[in-house]
Parts: sequence; structure tokens; C-alpha cells
Amino acid sequence: MFCRNCGKELQAGDAFCPECGTRVEPLDSESAKTKRFEQLERNGFAVGGGESGSGKAASQAGPQGVPPTIPQGFPPSGGQDSAQAQQAGQPANIASGLWADPQASPQQAKQASGVNWRVVAIVAICGVVLLAIIAVCVLMLGGRHDASQPAPASESAQEASGAAQGKTALNMFISQIDNASFPQMTMYVRLTDQAGSEVAGIDAAQFNVVELGSDGAEHQATVSEILPVGEGDTMSINLVVDQSGSMSSEGKMGNAKAAAHAFIDEITASGTNNAEITSFDDRVYNRQPFTSNAVLLDSAVDALSTDGDTALYDALYWALQRTNLKSGSRVVIAFTDGEENTSSYSESDVVELSRLTGIPVYLVGIGDEVDAASLRSLATSCNGQYYDASTADLAQALQGIYESIYADQRSMYRVVYTSTFEGETSAYRTIRLVCTDSSAFQGAAESSYMPVDNVSAYESSVNMNDYVLEDSNRRYLAKSELEDMSLWELYLARNEIFARHGRGFKNQDLVDYFATRSWYTQRYTPEEFDAMPTPLNDYELKNVEAMYEIESARNSPYLVTAD
Repeated sequence: MFCRNCGKELQAGDAFCPECGTRVEPLDSESAKTKRFEQLERNGFAVGGGESGSGKAASQAGPQGVPPTIPQGFPPSGGQDSAQAQQAGQPANIASGLWADPQASPQQAKQASGVNWRVVAIVAICGVVLLAIIAVCVLMLGGRHDASQPAPASESAQEASGAAQGKTALNMFISQIDNASFPQMTMYVRLTDQAGSEVAGIDAAQFNVVELGSDGAEHQATVSEILPVGEGDTMSINLVVDQSGSMSSEGKMGNAKAAAHAFIDEITASGTNNAEITSFDDRVYNRQPFTSNAVLLDSAVDALSTDGDTALYDALYWALQRTNLKSGSRVVIAFTDGEENTSSYSESDVVELSRLTGIPVYLVGIGDEVDAASLRSLATSCNGQYYDASTADLAQALQGIYESIYADQRSMYRVVYTSTFEGETSAYRTIRLVCTDSSAFQGAAESSYMPVDNVSAYESSVNMNDYVLEDSNRRYLAKSELEDMSLWELYLARNEIFARHGRGFKNQDLVDYFATRSWYTQRYTPEEFDAMPTPLNDYELKNVEAMYEIESARNSPYLVTAD
């Protein structure tokens, strides 16, 4: 027999425990049984009958003195004895004693209680370890996020929160950034709902701009204007045409010209848009500087002829330099039927210049000989898009693509704000357009720009002909070769003769062009040159007359342009 309080072994006839002094009750007395049950309940065991210390035993217990039913799926660890105990209507010893046997001796109860607590401790430790492993896995998996992938869970949560507040979730994309009037900045942004449809109710009060410097500091700016790009807004489009030798097959050049003519008709109809024609083979040609005159643009397209290799990157680099001279909405659109093989500039050079100028580049691959993956990557990196065009029905395919790009640019919103960030102007800044808390919309878009890009349109490593007609000062030019030239090329070749002798010019296109010629140095103003005896030789005088005659017959607009 053992003490019910401390477990000390008792001798027969002991009235009190010699260890703790607790009164010894006879084992079979009702008070001893009651106290034993109370002791077990204090140790956390529900022994049935009445309420336990937790207040839940009465509702869960079976008949008086019988523990609640053991959940299915927990086999008793007591082996055969436990099974026999269950068959006899006695509680099984789960996990070596989770259920206390009311008939056990105090020493057995004490041993069972100790085992019980060890089991509970082991289970608790295992649970903590398991939770720690799960937490580490969640952190490792949840912490990784690729910026090129869809928005992280936090943004999704924001969208869900916006939806819960009745806000319209927007798809927002910054297509281009115009820094020409810094600190006043203009962004061209695509804003649609999640289905890609136009959204009503857009106004400046619903958006804010945040600029971040390299140190991560945020600079808030207020949107002063956000309006759809309208028909009255000027767009400058540089159309870059592949005239390499491969374009002569399958009627590709003829179809490309037809599509270009149709596109010119569309973009010049408003009278506010400007376009430039750039072509390339193994060299780059400025076929027509920016103009809204359809006659000049069509003349440049008609003068295209095929020859040479494919200097696509040089042509794109040159086109970006030229287009950066313009303000407002700007875009470069190019097509090619082959792979780049002869440029001085690289793909990364083009991507960096596109980023620096904020001008998007759209590319069209014709036929099966193009490296579509490379062109798609380049266009995407330049905030543009890539299109495939089959050689079958090429004219119609190109025209549809041109119209799609034009419509996309016309669907943009013009967002104007004034930068409050007075930091370094020759370093990139992150720019973020976000919906305000009070806005009816939910969304954000991010890009980067350099306030002062210092991009020169005159310094370039592009391989170009240094002269339009290099030998016009030492031979008489045939009428047939002059008739194949565009109106711009005729105008340029005629003034090239005067430029050789140091004459200056008033026409800005001529100023821009001759500034890129290594041989040109202005020594006289137009007035000074025209007042002096002519320095032209006979070849030059006759060639100037021949060019002027052809320009007059074709009603060249340049005949009334100040030179």
C-alpha cells in the first residue's frame, strides 16, 4: 500500500504517512475512491461521471466511471491486454496510460501520470519542430519574386481589397516618357480594365506620382493633367524599312511599299502627325526627315531599292537618336526579313538608348528567315511589341500591323506632372504612377527615366554614306539617276554642292544633316555666301540646274522652303 499524496510505501496499520503526514484512508472506503478521482482530475484526466475540472467531462463522458469513447484510428499501445480490457468494457491504455485506471494502485497511478506527461512533452516538442520546418519552407518559397513575373501576393491582396471596396482594378502600363520640358514631365500610359476595355471616369485627381532616387527616398508629385491622346495631339513616327538584298524576293519590297503608302495616308490625314523614313541595308539612310507632308514621305518610299546586308541595330539606334529630337508622343516602327549581321551597335545598345530616351520600339518580322525570339525580346525590352507577318498577302498584313500600332498609341493617356525631386539629373529615377486612396480605381505602373539624357543626334557610329552624290563636283550627273532619287535626296544633293564651299543654312533639316557630316564646316552665313562671286565649278553649276529642273517638274515642296 502507498500514500495517495506522495507515493511513500506504507506499512500495515499506518494511520498517517511517515513521509508527508497525510491521513491513510482504507483502500476500499468511498472517501478514498472519491479523493483518488479528484486527484486524477486535478492532474488533467477526465474519469467520467459528473463535471471535471475543465467543465467538459460531463458532456463528453459515457456512463459513470467510464472515459469517453476513444477516437477511431488511435490503436491502443497496450497490446493484447488493452484489447482485452476494451472487450471487458474497461478503458484501453492509450499511449501507455493516457487514460487512468481508477482501480490502479497509487504507485501505478503515479507511474502512469509520469509517463503521460513525458508523452505530452514529446508530442509538444515534435509539434514545435514541425511548425518551425513549415515556417522555414513558407519563407523560402514566399520570399522569392521575379520582377518580370505577375504581381506578388501583396499586390493581389491590394487588388482584392480594392475589389472589396468597390474599386475598379486597372491594367496600367507606361509606354513612353517625354523629358523634353523637365521638370515638367509627360508620360504616355495605357489604362484599361481587366478585360482590356476602355475605362470611363479617368481624371487627374485619382492618381499620384512617386519618384524614387538611387537612395530609395520617395518624392511625391501631383498629376496636373491626364487626358486621352486626341486627334489634335502630335505623334512622331519613325518608319524604319529593311531594303537589304533579301527584300527583293517574293515581291516583298513592292508589298512593303504599298503598306507604307497606306500607312502614310492614315497618319498624315490629321495634319498634326510627323513621320520620318529611315531605311537600311549594310548602311543606314535618312530617306526623309520628319514631316507631315505626304508627298515627301511617299517620294521617300518610292525611292527605296534593295541591296546589301542587314544593319538593323544601326538603323534602330539612328532612328531613336533622330526621334528624340521631337517632343510629344514618339514611336519607332521597323520591319525586317532577315537576321542582323553587320551593325556597329549591339542589341543592348538599342535597348539602353530606348530606355534613355523613353521611346518605344515596335518590330515586325517578315517571313520565316527572321530570328523571331530575338526580335520579340528586343521589342519587349524597348517597351514595344513584336509582330509576325507572312510573305503571303504581305501588304495587307503590314498595313494591319501599322494600323494596330497606331491605334494602340492613340489609345494612350497623356499624364503630365512636375517633378519635385531636385537630385541628380543625369541618373536614372524610378517613377511610379499609383491610384490614390480615394480613387474609384485600383492599380499602379512603374518605369524609369533620366531627367537630362544628353543624347546627341549628331554623334553616331552608324555606317552612313558621307555624301549623297560624292562626285557631283567632278562629273555631269545623268538625268535618269537623278529621277530615281526622292525629293529630299534631290534637295539634299543640291545643297550638298553649296555645303562643300562652307555655306550655312536656315532650314533646320539641313542644319541637322550637315552637322553629322565629317567633312562639313560652315564658313559663311547664307547671306554672305549668296553675296559673293560663286565658287562653284562648271560640273557643280550644271548639276544644280539639272536637280532643280527635276524638283520643279515633281512640284517639290522644298522649292518654297528657306535654305
